[in-house]
Amino acid sequence: MKIVVVAGGLATRMRPITEEIPKCLIDINGKPLIQHQLEFFKEHGYTEFIFNVAHLAEKVEEYFGDGSEFGLTIQYIDEGEELRGTAGSVKLDEDLITEDNFIVFMGDNLTSMDFDKFIEFHQQKGGVATICMRPLPAGYQSSSVITLHKDKRIKVFLEKPPMEEIEKYKDEKRFINSGIYCFKREVFKLIPPNTKYDFAKQLFPDIMKKKLGIYGYVTEEFFREIGRVEKYDAFLKEIRDKKKFL
Repeated sequence: MKIVVVAGGLATRMRPITEEIPKCLIDINGKPLIQHQLEFFKEHGYTEFIFNVAHLAEKVEEYFGDGSEFGLTIQYIDEGEELRGTAGSVKLDEDLITEDNFIVFMGDNLTSMDFDKFIEFHQQKGGVATICMRPLPAGYQSSSVITLHKDKRIKVFLEKPPMEEIEKYKDEKRFINSGIYCFKREVFKLIPPNTKYDFAKQLFPDIMKKKLGIYGYVTEEFFREIGRVEKYDAFLKEIRDKKKFL
């Protein structure tokens, strides 16, 4: 199964670090962030990748090439200067994906989750999309609202609604979107071409509205999102002296 790595953002929240290197290449214990994740994927039998790049795209291609030096197969989609949103970016991969299902992974994530179980869950449920999510920790303030039905269908998905809307769900069990998705290939039909289109703001609500099936896969396995300088600094302290953390 192919894995799409979304790595084209400007990474403004990681400046000045990302002024000269893309976020997916920031150093984690002597290796680029995304290399740690790719090595984890390879250990578990996932070797085919599509990198969606834009900001400093040439540096990613220079480092990984076609992936053969790492025992991988890597293709690239360069968005250029026209950033298209997360879903709009993945729409560009349509001709490169021929299998019935594929995974989308954000390039600033690190996780040791069991992807075999994630895919099995997605296929058993039979929906167009499955979102990997984590329980919202007690006392944690999230700007989004995600709740589930008993069968794990997504019940409520609100991306950065007004605070008064969030308050309505304060007593419900809520979850955090991990930015890891499994899709049926037919999802491409739902994403308009040449348009800025986002998973959370547009695609997922559209799937829910059309009742095409969107589910939440809940895991508490290791996960870190390195999207801000303070998160990066904290993670470096967390894994200090560890050669392997995935």
